[in-house]
Amino acid sequence: MKYDRYEKSSGDWLGSDELQELEELKITMDALVREGRFDEFFSLFDPTASLALQEKNYSLLIDLNLNRSKIYYNIGDIQSCIADLKKLTEWIDDYGTDGQRISYLNTYASVCGELGNQEKNLEYLNKAKSLAIAVNDIYSVCKIYNNLGVFYLVEKQPENAVEVLLEALRLSKQLDHEQEDELVVYIRLNLSKGYTDLGEFQKAEELFDFLFSHMEGKQMIKTSIYALQYKGFWFKAQKRYEEANDILLKAKDFASRNNDLILLEEINKLLVEVSTELGDKDRLIAIQKDYIDILLKIKEINLNQNIIQIEMTQNEKQYESISTKDPLTSCYNRRYFEKTIEKWLKDAETTAQLIGFFILDVDYFKQINDQYGHLVGDDVLKFISNLAKEFLSSYDSIFARYGGDEFVGMVKVSSRNELMDLIDHLYGKISNTIFETDEENIAIQISFGVSTNSNGMVTEYKEIFKLADDALYESKRNGRNRYTMNS
Repeated sequence: MKYDRYEKSSGDWLGSDELQELEELKITMDALVREGRFDEFFSLFDPTASLALQEKNYSLLIDLNLNRSKIYYNIGDIQSCIADLKKLTEWIDDYGTDGQRISYLNTYASVCGELGNQEKNLEYLNKAKSLAIAVNDIYSVCKIYNNLGVFYLVEKQPENAVEVLLEALRLSKQLDHEQEDELVVYIRLNLSKGYTDLGEFQKAEELFDFLFSHMEGKQMIKTSIYALQYKGFWFKAQKRYEEANDILLKAKDFASRNNDLILLEEINKLLVEVSTELGDKDRLIAIQKDYIDILLKIKEINLNQNIIQIEMTQNEKQYESISTKDPLTSCYNRRYFEKTIEKWLKDAETTAQLIGFFILDVDYFKQINDQYGHLVGDDVLKFISNLAKEFLSSYDSIFARYGGDEFVGMVKVSSRNELMDLIDHLYGKISNTIFETDEENIAIQISFGVSTNSNGMVTEYKEIFKLADDALYESKRNGRNRYTMNS
């Protein structure tokens, strides 16, 4: 590890570090989606999208908005899902891959179906299906057949629905286990409704048993509401009205807590029918009042008009202000740090201010990533960053993530002894602290390289960086988990 990692030419920041940062962020964002850590995905979204737009990485922008639109759809936030679909119209035709276009068309079709626009739903499903078949994308074909099954259910064609859903189930056997496991939940959910419509209640019940067992403890909000709703319909179809009422009330409560107005409308409509069969006038009046309130809210939001009029929008303003903070750790980013230290060094040339500079590197970080996974590695970086920021907050200092598992810091001090005392305490605060994971505890080890501007004599960033980088090399060469001051 030598100082030539830092390069500057004609005042322009080279893009290689930003590209590396984007690649790391993409890995993190994909992992957060897979593990259902949606709050963390949302918090990282804007800074990641900002950097992607700056680097003109439209493929990543498309992936980000596709993932977020699907999350919004699955948690019942249709308005936000539509907003992301609008953004995608800027990039999907010119920069999207076949897979991204298929995903976009399929999601768009699903939203149209959710809003009752079945003509648009079928139109975009067929577009997605043609493209998926042309490129032999079996996973997408299965998803599209599943959505076609939903279309046929809405159109009161349960025979056609069951036929395409069984075909989707058959095709899913060609997928790897992880893809198949995710997809068969949705296929079996819709099959349960198809079998109920056909009066094949035993087959439907077996599917419900699988669904409720599979979803237990998982963040599958929209799927869970549908499962409760379909089970209520299953009870109603057998004239088991009290049981239908009880489970539909659970579905209503779940949909209400997630502000899913579209599903609330469907569930309340079923509850009105069930209460009518039970002859419970008081309950019927209360449900009808709720039903009217929901319809008024939907009218006010006017989602249908919004989805039909999707058009080109300009999003540059949202991202044109690039954050000074590193998206993952929330400490300063390299870009801001390099610009700031140049100003500090220039000012110190006239004031003779002593500036301490250090590079902090996490020892054996690749082993942490390999053994515990990328998200645990990210959490370790956030843990170290928080400890360092907390310690340095009482000093005139700046702490930044330089890239990967490497951090840099600068601090104004009165003497070399004060700097060494500061580094010693910072090293002691972080080194050999314990980071707890679900599997086991990780003892954090770090190496430092430290240098100074020699009270204004060192005026170039690359020079003070090289001095610290050489010192860091000595720390690594001498066994790691230590600090070295460049004399």
